[in-house]
Parts: sequence; structure tokens; C-alpha cells
Amino acid sequence: MLKKYPVALYALWLIALLIWPLPLVILLNTEMRASALAQLRLIDAGVIAYAWWLFEVFLATRPQWLDRKIGLPATYFMHSLLGFGALILAFFHRHYLVTMGRAIQLTGDWAWYLTIFGLIYAAVFLSGWLVDRVPVVAGIKQRWQHFFKHQFSIWVHRLNLVVILLIWSHVHLIGRINNHLGFMITFDLYTVVILGAYLWQKWLQPQATMKGQVLYRESINATTEKIGIQLNQPKKNIMVGDYFFFTFPEISKEAHPFSITNTPNKQQQIELMVRTLGDYTKQLPQLEPGSAVLAEGPFGRFGSSLKETGSRPLVLIGMGAGVAPLLSIVQTYRNQRPIRVLWTVKTEADLNLGTVFQNVKSDQFKFHQQIGRLTAGQLKALITDEERQQALFITVGPAAAVLSLEKQLHQQLGIAKKQLIDERLTL
Repeated sequence: MLKKYPVALYALWLIALLIWPLPLVILLNTEMRASALAQLRLIDAGVIAYAWWLFEVFLATRPQWLDRKIGLPATYFMHSLLGFGALILAFFHRHYLVTMGRAIQLTGDWAWYLTIFGLIYAAVFLSGWLVDRVPVVAGIKQRWQHFFKHQFSIWVHRLNLVVILLIWSHVHLIGRINNHLGFMITFDLYTVVILGAYLWQKWLQPQATMKGQVLYRESINATTEKIGIQLNQPKKNIMVGDYFFFTFPEISKEAHPFSITNTPNKQQQIELMVRTLGDYTKQLPQLEPGSAVLAEGPFGRFGSSLKETGSRPLVLIGMGAGVAPLLSIVQTYRNQRPIRVLWTVKTEADLNLGTVFQNVKSDQFKFHQQIGRLTAGQLKALITDEERQQALFITVGPAAAVLSLEKQLHQQLGIAKKQLIDERLTL
């Protein structure tokens, strides 16, 4: 039976919250106990906050092995919560400790204010948790995202590195701490390892990003593009439903996540189906055969989730171009397990995308499409009792719509949360 949250996620939280900062806390407490007993807890709060910020940077490298265990959405959520928790600890550390020295105070203050700015900015423009659930925040993002482009947001997020360097300097300036050799060596080692891993992953690692070129581009309708890509480097671990962070240098240096729509093959040829609704995607029709492509990945847990659930029925629910990862799932499993696809679109022009599903030949495959979202009554009529009890439900589409639909499925149809799978990336 598929677990809603993998054991690896709980293990990672244990490591991040407790095991990772523990050596620093033990060393500092052992070496400072006699000299700063009254203020030790507040000093510990600052040390733990710093350790959590370092762990945030590690998560920002998007380790593929970690994605396969818990998924990028869970990784991003953990990244956000660690930052918020570190800010709370830093508040107590900053406001209730006496600072000695102007340079010590300045480095601490600059790190504090940059952290507050970065957290507020990320909550609106980078984190999906608030945007997906709070319409007011979603409206703010929609209104201002034309001014704050995604690439600008990435650079704002990299202020975390400046914060870490400021805190590193802050600690090195404190006399009653920098004379404890064991702690300082460990403190510096933590910093060098994490920053080194970040620099290696983002700028130096040659295998991190694959190169390729556009094979073809086809306009399916006024707002949807089909793009074929040839990857030049072998990648053996591509699974159904996976996505990559693609960069098309001829139109932009930004990297955006797009799901592959075909079953991975040995020729390393992949296909995308993208709605051209944003500033970035509206430039995709400019691509020509031979245009350069950079691809970071693959990412995704749909493939591993499908393997874990054996031959159980599948109910695949897609909204708009979110149907892309479902295409590869259907191609792979149409003759292996019962599949029902429920697909909703906004306009009649989008219905022609459904021909791909209508042409599927299998006694185990059922397809329904319509204009407009599915109501609770329609869901009850379309989904059988057996599917409610046994099926794995994979829902893709706009993040807020996915959350709303999963709430419907759970509360009104009685489908267990452990049967509901999604991968929401709000970027």
C-alpha cells in the first residue's frame, strides 16, 4: 500500500531538525558551559538557526536522489519551513542577547533584515504553499510577477548565501566564541561543505545539466505547443511522468519545469506539451528545429509511485495542459492495469488535444473529457466504487485547482488521502 508520506521524508526532517545541528550545539555547550551558562540557550538558538539555513542551501541544490525519495514539492516545503523556523530562533537570539562590538552588531543586523526581506519575497513569489491556498496572496503574485521576473526571484533567493556569509563573519568576530577551536573548526567545515556543494551543483558539475536540441515544434492550437527534443547525453533513469527544468538559451536563460508526454526511449527523444500563457512560454513558438536546449533532471515521483502500487487501477485527472505527464503514464500502462482518464479544459479549442487519448486501443482504458471543472456529482457518477476503494488517483494541473479537487475527492467521495498523488510546483 502506498504511503501518503514516505518514510524518507520523516527521516529527512529528523536529520535536518536534530541530527544536523547537534554536533555544533554539543561542541559549543561543552566548551562554553563555564563562561556563558546564563546565555547558552540563546546562543544555541543562533547556532541551530545557522545550521538550518545551511540545510536550506543544501535543499536548494535539488538533489535528484532526494527528489526520487520524497519529491521536489516536499523538498521545497521543507526548505520554506526551515527558513521560517530559523527566523524565529534568530529573533530570540538577536533580541535577548547583549551584543559586544559594532562589527558584530552590524553583521547580525544585516543578516536579520536580509532574511526578513527574503522570507517575505519568497512567500509570495517563490513558495507555492501560500499562493496555492490564499487567494489574496495569489492575486498579489499575479499582479506583480510581470515586474519581478522568475530569474530576478532566483537571484533574490540567492541572498541566502549573503546571509550565511554575514552570519559566518558575525560568529568569527565574537571573542567568547572564536577562541573555542573545536567548535570553530566544525562550524567552518559545515559552511565550506554546504557552500561548496551548492557551487558545485549550480555552476561546476558537468553532469548536472544535459544538452540537446529541438527536433520539431508544432502549434496544436492558439495556446498549446508540442515540442520534440533530442538529448545528447545518455540518461538511464528517466521514468514515466517525469519532468525536467528546461532552458532554451535562444529565448531566455530562465529554467522552467515541463513534464514529458512520451514514454522514455533509448534514443533519448522526449516530447513536451506546453500552454503558452506566461511571458516565458509565449516565446516558445520562436523555437526552430536545431535550437539549443539545456535540461536539468529528471525529477518526479509518479514513476516510482506507480511501481510501488503494482496492478492497482489508475484514475488520472488532468486539467488543461497539466495532462502532459498523464500521456506518458497511459502509453506505458494502458495494457497493464485499468486506467480511467478524466480531463477538463477551459475552451472548446482545447478539446482537440483529447484525440491522443481517444486513439488509445485498450479494453482497460476509459476516457472522459469536458469543458469546465468536474462537479462532485459528476465525479461520483464517473468513478466506480472499486476505484474509490483501490485506485491510485493522480491529479495534475494548476496547483490551487489540484488542492480543491483532492479535497472534493476526499471529503465527498471518501477517497483516502494515501490514494491521492500529485506534484505541485508553483514557481
